[in-house]
Amino acid sequence: MLLDGANATELERAHAQAGDLRNSDQGLWGTWALYDTPYAVKNVHRRYVDVPCDVISTNTWAVLAAAELDAGGPASSATTHWLDVARLGIALARQAIDEAGRTGDCAVAFSVNGDVDSAERRASLGLLLRALRDDPPDLLLLETMSLIREDFTYEAIEAALTSGIPVWLSFRRCRHGVCGVYGQHWGGPEGDLFGRAARRFEELGVSALLINCL
Repeated sequence: MLLDGANATELERAHAQAGDLRNSDQGLWGTWALYDTPYAVKNVHRRYVDVPCDVISTNTWAVLAAAELDAGGPASSATTHWLDVARLGIALARQAIDEAGRTGDCAVAFSVNGDVDSAERRASLGLLLRALRDDPPDLLLLETMSLIREDFTYEAIEAALTSGIPVWLSFRRCRHGVCGVYGQHWGGPEGDLFGRAARRFEELGVSALLINCL
C-alpha cells in the first residue's frame, strides 16, 4: 500500500499563489490553502493519485488549530467556518480521485494533527467527528503524534474510534525516541512506554500504526 506525501511542501513547490505557507498561515501548516487556493490543493492531490498512491490524505492537518483562530478564516473567503473547510478538504481529495478515474480504488484519509494536548483541542475534535458523520472519509489519520499523554492521548483516540471510521495513528519517532518534525531527536528515552502504548492502541481497535518524520 502506497500513501501520499506532504501537502504543504508540495503546495509551496508547485503553486506560487499559495505563498510561503509555513511562515504566513498562522500556524496552520498549509491548511490555509483550503481558504485561499483550493484548486491548488486539488492539483496536489491529483498528482499523488496519478503516481498512483492508494491513500490520499486531506490537506487538513492543522484544522483543529483553525478552530482556535478568532476569525475562523480570511475575510475574503466565502468559506469561513473551520468545519466547512474540513468538509472541503474531503471533497477536494474525492474530486481528484474521481477525475483520475480511480473512484473505489483510492482511499481518502482525513488528516488531523493527533497531538491533542488540551481540553480545547479535545472539544474541537469532538465537533469535527460529529461534522463528519453525514459524509465520512474512508479513514481518520491522526498524524505526527509525539508524547503519549495519559489525560488526552487515549481519550482522543477513543473518541475517534467511536465515530465508526477506521483510525490510523502516526507517531514522530526515531530509533532514539520522540523526534521533531524534521527528524531530529527530541526528548529523553521512552523505555518500553511506546511498545506498551502500541499494544493498547491495538486492543482499542486502531487499524494501523505508522511512524513519520524520520
